[in-house]
Amino acid sequence: MLINEFGRLASSNALPARVEPDRSRLVVYGERWAAWLYPTNHGDAYQLGHVAPLSFKDQERLLKAALVLSGTRGWWAYHHVRDVPQRSSSHWPLLCRAWADLAVPRPGVTPPMPAHHVEYLDLLTEVIEATRDIEIARQRREPALPYRKLASTREERYSARGVYAFHLLRDATVGRGALVFVTDQPDLRGRVLRIKDREITVRFDDTVDYARIPQQGALQVLPSDRVYRAQLDAVETLREQRGTQPHLLTQLVDQRLAPYRPDSDAQPRETLDPAQLHAFRTALTVPDLLLVLGPPGTGKTRTITEIAAGCAERGQRVLVTSHTNRAVDNVLERLPPDVRAVRVGNEDTMTAQARGFMVETQVEALRQEILAATAGTASRLATFTGTDDQAGRWLGYLAARLAEAQGANRDVQFRTAELAAAVERAIAPFAAQLAAADQRARESRESVVPLAERHRHHERQAETARRRAASGVPAFFFRWLADRRERHLAAISEQLNAARTAMRLAEESYAAVRARADALVAADPGVRAITSARDGASKMYEKALGEATRAVEAAREVLRPAVAVPGGVPDDLAGWTRLYEELMSAAALARNRAGLLAQWREQVAVAEQDLHRELVRYADVVAATCIGTATTTLLAELEFDVAIVDEAGQISTPNLLVPLVRARRAVLVGDHNQLPPFLDDEVRSWADSIASDRPPEVATLVADVLRRSAFERLYPRLADTNRVMLRVQRRMPAELAQFVSNTFYRGLLETDHPGGPPDPVFSAPLAMIDTSDQPATRRREQPDRSVDGLGRPGYVNELEARLIVQLLGRNATRYADWAVIVPYRAQAELITQLLRRELGDAGVADNVGTVDSFQGGERDLIVYGFTRSNHGGQIGFLTELRRLNVAITRPRRQLVLVGDTTTLRAARDPGFAALIQSLIAHLDAVGDRRPSREIEGVLND
Repeated sequence: MLINEFGRLASSNALPARVEPDRSRLVVYGERWAAWLYPTNHGDAYQLGHVAPLSFKDQERLLKAALVLSGTRGWWAYHHVRDVPQRSSSHWPLLCRAWADLAVPRPGVTPPMPAHHVEYLDLLTEVIEATRDIEIARQRREPALPYRKLASTREERYSARGVYAFHLLRDATVGRGALVFVTDQPDLRGRVLRIKDREITVRFDDTVDYARIPQQGALQVLPSDRVYRAQLDAVETLREQRGTQPHLLTQLVDQRLAPYRPDSDAQPRETLDPAQLHAFRTALTVPDLLLVLGPPGTGKTRTITEIAAGCAERGQRVLVTSHTNRAVDNVLERLPPDVRAVRVGNEDTMTAQARGFMVETQVEALRQEILAATAGTASRLATFTGTDDQAGRWLGYLAARLAEAQGANRDVQFRTAELAAAVERAIAPFAAQLAAADQRARESRESVVPLAERHRHHERQAETARRRAASGVPAFFFRWLADRRERHLAAISEQLNAARTAMRLAEESYAAVRARADALVAADPGVRAITSARDGASKMYEKALGEATRAVEAAREVLRPAVAVPGGVPDDLAGWTRLYEELMSAAALARNRAGLLAQWREQVAVAEQDLHRELVRYADVVAATCIGTATTTLLAELEFDVAIVDEAGQISTPNLLVPLVRARRAVLVGDHNQLPPFLDDEVRSWADSIASDRPPEVATLVADVLRRSAFERLYPRLADTNRVMLRVQRRMPAELAQFVSNTFYRGLLETDHPGGPPDPVFSAPLAMIDTSDQPATRRREQPDRSVDGLGRPGYVNELEARLIVQLLGRNATRYADWAVIVPYRAQAELITQLLRRELGDAGVADNVGTVDSFQGGERDLIVYGFTRSNHGGQIGFLTELRRLNVAITRPRRQLVLVGDTTTLRAARDPGFAALIQSLIAHLDAVGDRRPSREIEGVLND
């Protein structure tokens, strides 16, 4: 059947195929099946490797590129290769050449890459590989995590993957999101979903039978280089000049951008302030790259949402991405409902609302929507797919009636000829008389015609003469002429009357003879029999056509809901034949449509993976993390018209390239005055170690790539046509915003904030509890044996922790939400422990953390504890001023700082010391700085 189908399609020049040279495979596509064919060693035939039903993916491949195979000699199947006739050919080399011609671009040779671009990519490759090697080595050093008990969980599931809890024998040394596997069973692997005390919850990559997992055993960290593979792939894409934006390196390295004019008429769906509106209009039309600086509270998420919706409205495919899942989800959750959006990535890292955008979640809704949308059509076409083929029955009935009509018509014609012969025989005795009488009648009729014409002519002449004889000088002449013409007219009238009388008599004579002959015919038994037979055939003909008319109307009634049907009633049998053929064609079309729709609905019901790809392919907005865009097969080979990258100031260049190589243009939204890209201490040490072996400019560039984001490098260098700053912040109270603006944003940040009710403890929305009034032994920090995620030692400060807990114990319920931010994880764990005793477990852990966990978040009340307090002014990584910027720009109503101003003012880092001096001066001018003992007294009242 398949071979016959291939031969039929090839003879019609309609057999598509694709060549896969790397697999030495020819894939041929029939109407419902795809076959994988492998050329034989002798090149004389193909061996059939695999046959599968056509899928959406096959259709997508054919849309990209295909060859059309043609031939009239058909396709042949043989049981063995030895049965193939000699001198046969598979034409494999010819097909490979044709495929190469199809796939190789023809416009010309790609120009060579500038040397400094090559050097830049070489440097990126070296940085990525070094970082990868350091990280893989660290993962391999991680000790196994022995567990004493395995338990199933009631974790909410959004897919069929297994989720189990492991009770550890010691504290976990891995973080949430780490990849782990069961020792000695590497196929049992998954991602850490949650860590609580010594219980670690893992969601496995696949469905896992509970019985397969040992009740006691160990978990090990799974070394993974997928992030670095994605980064290296992006670099390789640039090196091979295969990026969607061909000038991306020129933009990033040389800062050369194309001129353009923003669309000044574009309107967002929601009201935007002037800077937001400028960013929106610029983003819609910038041909290559736009940077949007979004200080805290300036509505960058709102702006991103409007840009994404505006681009989607223009028919562009939009990628919304960032290095954190939360930033991606924030945009996704604010998109208008008419924008088709999908979320791709690890479900465990998404917000609950964002999970509703997952393809796994949407595919069932889409399936039901498709089935519901086609249910009516399927119901109307159902009659063409089963055994109850009403149209076929009516058309069969029509064919039978038309056959009867054709037979009856032939009988009528035969009887008519037979009757003419019988009549001829019956009137033979009167034949001579009839002929003579007919001749006389015909001649008399012919004689009347010229006389009648002469009579009319003379009548007109006489009338003209009479009219002119009525008056005037020549009246006498015309009266004479009129009399003369009257006489001629009278003579002709007499002749005409005589001729008409003779004609009447001749016709009466013929009629008399005809009557006698008809009487003789009517009395003839043979004529009567033939006449009866003819009339019977004629009635049968009329009856058959009547039934045919009924059958046509019934068939039309059945076909009309499915296809267009011909109308009208034919005048003859030829017309009936044409109508029948047209109805048969319409019925065949309806059956094909019914079959295709039934097959399609059946495929939709089971083709989950294909529907996943179709959802992504036809989405207006795709949301994923930067690395997620390259590590899921759903986005493989998908290109985007625009990539919108949020938190771009925190994203390293290797990570940023992953989404950018797949987009025609990019909008980077971020703030390089907040958290920089993460830099591992070991990687920093590696960079320092190679500095002595490299030219200074190379060492500087390596350090720059590691320490600064592309956003930070580009923003100061671009013209105003390709950068926009959002200037109006609506989150922070004015007292705090003024300090932030002057310290981090050159005084350009404006405030539109309504203020709020006063705090019960502090007199201003910017306040500080100064612990420098306490004895050094009570206020100082204590080192902690644990290290944070960066390998840095931790510190705790019990005085600050207890002050914070006391403050929240009194004030937490007065604010809709609150958070405690501290620099060190150990301090965060101490405060969490104390707060649980004070407030209970509910929500405490989610509201206490380090700066990194609150980037992009906001609360009504923010308490920030500096933690460090020592006599030497040692403040550790607090010298990273951008981290402080993140911490103090989270509050909507109240910021409370807790710290030892003596230590902070004595900081060895001059930049930090200057900032603290400025902060304290600002607090004393517009804020509320209070000694810690005074606050303890207020809180203990």
